[in-house]
Amino acid sequence: MMQRRAEQGVMDAVGAYFHHATPGLGALELYQNKEWGMKQYERALSGMHYFNVVLANQPFAAGENFSVADITLFVGLSFADFAKITIPADCNTLLAWRARMAQRASMGGGTGV
Repeated sequence: MMQRRAEQGVMDAVGAYFHHATPGLGALELYQNKEWGMKQYERALSGMHYFNVVLANQPFAAGENFSVADITLFVGLSFADFAKITIPADCNTLLAWRARMAQRASMGGGTGV
C-alpha cells in the first residue's frame, strides 16, 4: 500500500507535471495539458506532505523496515529535483529521511546498508 502511495502520490504526479506543465521532452511531447500538469504539481506536494507525516511516526515509508516503498519515494523525490519541484521547507521529517536514505549504500551513498 505504501509503495503504491509513493508511486501515485509522488513519482507519477511528478512525471505528469513534468510532461504536461514543462517543456518536458521537447518535440517528443505530442500533447500537453498545462492545467492538468499544475494539478499534478499540487498532487506531488500533497504526497510529500503526506509522507512527511508518515515518517514522523515511523523510520521508513512502510513501517519499521526499509522496503520498496522507500526506494520508490526516494526515486520520486529525485525526479522532483530534476523537474524542479522543491520539497516544501515545512517537510522537515521528509527532508531528514531523504538525507538519511541518501547515505545508504543501497541508495548510492557511501555508508550504511
